[in-house]
Amino acid sequence: MSTNLLVISANQKDNIDKKHSKCIDKILNKHDVFYFEETSLGVLKTQLLANSYATIIVTYPELIKNYRILRIIKVLNPKAKLVLLMPQISNLKEYVKQNDSLYDEVHGLLKKSSGMEVSNCQLSDAVIVENAEDVDLIKKEISNISVDTIDEVIVKGLTFKDKPKYLVSIVMLTYNQLDDTKICVESLFKHTTDVNYELIFVDNGSTKDDTKTYLEGLKEKYSNVKVILNETNLGFACANNQGVEISEGEYVLLLNNDVILTDGWLGRMVLVAESDKKTGIVGPCTNHASGRQVVVFDGSADDDDAIQKFGKDILSKNAGFWFSVSRIIGFCVLIKREVLFNVGVLDEMFGPGGYEDFDYCMRVKQAGYNIVIAGDTFIYHVGGKGYSANNMDYDVLRTKNIELLIDKWTKNVLEIMEKLPDGI
Repeated sequence: MSTNLLVISANQKDNIDKKHSKCIDKILNKHDVFYFEETSLGVLKTQLLANSYATIIVTYPELIKNYRILRIIKVLNPKAKLVLLMPQISNLKEYVKQNDSLYDEVHGLLKKSSGMEVSNCQLSDAVIVENAEDVDLIKKEISNISVDTIDEVIVKGLTFKDKPKYLVSIVMLTYNQLDDTKICVESLFKHTTDVNYELIFVDNGSTKDDTKTYLEGLKEKYSNVKVILNETNLGFACANNQGVEISEGEYVLLLNNDVILTDGWLGRMVLVAESDKKTGIVGPCTNHASGRQVVVFDGSADDDDAIQKFGKDILSKNAGFWFSVSRIIGFCVLIKREVLFNVGVLDEMFGPGGYEDFDYCMRVKQAGYNIVIAGDTFIYHVGGKGYSANNMDYDVLRTKNIELLIDKWTKNVLEIMEKLPDGI
């Protein structure tokens, strides 16, 4: 096997344009070739899992417009440089002409048409097009990838831009339950090796164990650890907002302390967020939540080997399977800094009992952002222990917050209706 790969339609096997062939050889030199057809997606996954490619070229519009192929490549070979050769961009031209307020309609047109999605270029490291006009068009939309004409590449080769290395601020709340926190932190250190991060602990007044001493020890040992110690339990929303306030990353990740993480979890979630500028927040799939995030896992928190194997199986089966939803559960939520600027932080009206995550999702959707689940990323979630372990009546607290949520959004709808013009 070579260290480079060319992915091309099977029907183009004996029909590669000479100019294209010269361009491919200029970039890849020695390389493997994968001839793709509709029934070979599983074979492509197997090849990508078995090899670590340095550069992968996907060529011709019929493949480049297939977002699943490109997502699979980036997820299963995350270190590879992905190059799109001669995408069809006529619909991108139409997209650029439109006003931002028409984004949803135009983006829908793109997805249904024969043209590529804007997000496909966003996923790539370089795009090679026919002429300078097309170069300018893509550069206007996406500034952090290399864009060249095919003639330029044939003459001088292809130089990749360095993509930004984002800092993710991970905010984790603690309230007693030291054993769970230790397990979570150990898995975080072990399985978060592909993203720069800072770890911000906010302790909500722990009294039953040595949680505060443990956190202070982590702060002394690691330069990327910050600690806030509250005297009393301020609740999920308020304490998370404290962590967000001192965060410095381009992304903020709210993470419960009763989870066990798997290899590559955070890198894939950032990839999902970066693939489309309209994606505002991202969540993983898990064993314990509600809605479309839930997958069936029969193992337990005591069997880390089973958790890691299940995570790898989910990755292999669902690579590139990302889907939009109306809400996600707040045990693990990746938020773009832009969203925090435009939408704000969690509503501190909600005390212990939940529903601040539902409220936030509605606000994010209202602001025009998408909420996406990374279906190829599994995180084990224990769930539910914090209330019983700390003598908190979950049902009573949850009922109170449901009433707050309904009251808030009922008023919100009424205010919108008041502002509607007569006759609408």
